[in-house]
Amino acid sequence: MTTEGEGDSAVEPEFKPRGTIAFAAAFVVVLLLMWFSIYIIMLSRGTTI
Repeated sequence: MTTEGEGDSAVEPEFKPRGTIAFAAAFVVVLLLMWFSIYIIMLSRGTTI
């Protein structure tokens, strides 16, 4: 048997994974910073594409 309010609290239709989004955004920023730093090093050494 279930009570009236029990079924409503188990479902969260507006759940947004803020921690996952923040982690993914930080990961992308770190990757971009690494790519730009390596690109700058290659340019300073005279490497061309």
